[in-house]
Amino acid sequence: MRRASSLLVLAACLGCGASSSSTNAVDAGDIDGAIGVDAADGGASDDGATAPPDDASQSVDATGDANAAADLDRDGLADAQELAWAAAYFPYYSLHPSDGCKTHGVLFRMMPHPQQPTRIVVLYDVLYDSDCGANGHAGDDEGFAIVFDPARPAPGGILAVRAISHQDTPCERDTTCGQCSGMSACSTAMRAGKSYPAVYPSKDKHGTYADTATCSANFICDFGGCALSAAPDAPAFVNAGEPGHALVHDLTTDGFITTANGWTHTELSHFDPWKAGNFGGAGDVSKDLVDVRFIVDTSGCP
Repeated sequence: MRRASSLLVLAACLGCGASSSSTNAVDAGDIDGAIGVDAADGGASDDGATAPPDDASQSVDATGDANAAADLDRDGLADAQELAWAAAYFPYYSLHPSDGCKTHGVLFRMMPHPQQPTRIVVLYDVLYDSDCGANGHAGDDEGFAIVFDPARPAPGGILAVRAISHQDTPCERDTTCGQCSGMSACSTAMRAGKSYPAVYPSKDKHGTYADTATCSANFICDFGGCALSAAPDAPAFVNAGEPGHALVHDLTTDGFITTANGWTHTELSHFDPWKAGNFGGAGDVSKDLVDVRFIVDTSGCP
């Protein structure tokens, strides 16, 4: 994905001051496992730790870990809890079975909803090693977001999903689904015995949609189409933190962009997601993380 113009930014950040660096990655190879937290690393998950159970009502256990309640990005949410929620409420991410460049990881930003503060917004920016479709390039980033109610376990607490494919290009298509009045119901797929909303990245180009019909209609840009995978994605997650209070500045040492994880483009190594500039031949991730177009009004949701 390549941007053609600047994105909107949030009118105000949730906190200001010196940034803090913290490894906040989790390997969700077993997305229904248990998150590991180590007090020695500032409350960050251990390398190789797995994601939390799908019952997201379960809080991270602070026993034996004085930093489990740490809120280094100062958004009012404990960083370990954010990581647990990000994985537990992650939709059924349906990578196309024939995608030719699947290597990826998920950078996310989580915050209280600016209009409905008892609800939580998660912006997921999926970063790929390559766009291997037409006019392909090193690096790719495609985003979607959810709003969830933390009082309701996943997946029932997922109130809305919004995906924006190929932002700020003629190929952009915005799709939204959810439980709110006036919204289309999300298509679903089974994960760990539960019916999750599904999100569809297109084959090779990774344009992301909340439904397959819009993906199919955008065939000039995503001619490979979208399809339901046989199993849900199990990516690595990294918590970006907040503007002014970043939790990561290097997605190689603090994240997932490593040769061991299958990444091949050296120009993407040691990428700082909060530093202005494109992710390889794709867009500016620092702008993705503050793009208000991803925030869905859920006032009409139960």
